[in-house]
Amino acid sequence: MTISTLPLTDLRESFDNDAAILGSILDMFLVEVPQDYLLLHQNIKNGDYHAAGLQAHKVKSSYRTLGINDMASILQKIEDSAKNNENTEMIPELLSEFNEKYEHVNNQVAYTKEQL
Repeated sequence: MTISTLPLTDLRESFDNDAAILGSILDMFLVEVPQDYLLLHQNIKNGDYHAAGLQAHKVKSSYRTLGINDMASILQKIEDSAKNNENTEMIPELLSEFNEKYEHVNNQVAYTKEQL
């Protein structure tokens, strides 16, 4: 899978394309998201879907901030299922779908930072 830079359109507009600010935001993503992801994974593995829903909400915001909407959409589905206690049997499957893209997206974020 080829790695490309993220457009960061909204962030570039919000911060006048300031590379230092954009770099800080990407750094924060690269530090916080892996930790949050591990908690999400652990909560789902333990069947604690309430905690998983709260964690999915937090992680979703990070992906939305960078305009990574496909990942945010998966997290939204996890959050909704957990919050409403509906279709919770789908949550592990949704996590699998998220896992398939997780490393590639993190590499894409790191690559985007290098290209600023």
